[in-house]
Formats: sequence, structure tokens, C-alpha cells
Amino acid sequence: MSVKKRNGGNAIDTSTVNPSEVVITTKHGKMTLDQLAEIQPGLGTVMVEYGKRFYRMKVAAEEGNWDLANYQLKEAREIQEVGETTRPANAEKLKNFENNYLDPIEKAIEAKDWNAFEKAYNDAIAGCNGCHAATGHAYIKYELPSTPPDLPAVGPTQ
Repeated sequence: MSVKKRNGGNAIDTSTVNPSEVVITTKHGKMTLDQLAEIQPGLGTVMVEYGKRFYRMKVAAEEGNWDLANYQLKEAREIQEVGETTRPANAEKLKNFENNYLDPIEKAIEAKDWNAFEKAYNDAIAGCNGCHAATGHAYIKYELPSTPPDLPAVGPTQ
């Protein structure tokens, strides 16, 4: 099935478009659609940011700052969506992770329930590492860092 886009009143059949021939002009110059696709962040880049958000979420929850924990979860979901978009071959796995592991974390945050949060969080870490192993990246094992990444203030809100 081809998708048709509107371009100044003319329909373009995208099934016949060669991305290396489509040139776009930005304020920085011209580039092909292929070049634009190549500079999109891969999962390695996405996961670095994801890990920071994931850690910050835990510290915030430990401190009783549920608003910040919820914010970090929301930001983690957004960065995961970048991965789903830029690496569509992994989108289903990422979406399954979200449904199976992030949704329970969200429920625990909404309930402000530390015990439920801790269980869901630890389950999610196991899920991360299981996915890494299943995709040929068993050498990537998420663990809480011994030295925290730079953190905003995480104490309880007033």
C-alpha cells in the first residue's frame, strides 16, 4: 500500500520515492531524506537518556517526591517514543516493555505507594536486562549506578 502526501496541491506516491533523491532545504543547508534518517538517534543514544530518567525517577520516589517521579516517568516514555519512531524494527518490543513494566510503575506513582513502586521498578530492571539479552545485547546490564547522575532537587514537594 502506498501513502499519498500533499505537496503544494500535487499528490506524491511515496511508494515510488527514493529517499536518497529527496532533497530538503533547512536554514542549515540542503540534505537528502536518507541523510536526515541517518542522523536520528539510535537506541544506544536513547537508552543513555532513558537510564538517567529511570534513576531519577527512583530517587524521587524514595524521597517521596511523587510529582518528580511522575515527571521522570513521563520523560522516559517520551524518549522511548523516539526509539520507537527512529528504530521501528524495535517498536513492538519497546511498546510491550511500556505496557508490561512502565504502566505498573505509573500506577504505583499515582497511588504514592513505595512498596508497589519498588516491586514494579525492580521488575522493570529485570525486563530491561531480559530484553537486552533477547536482542543479543546481554553485555548491557542495567544496574543502579553507585554514583548518581546529576540530579535536580528531589526532596518532597511542599
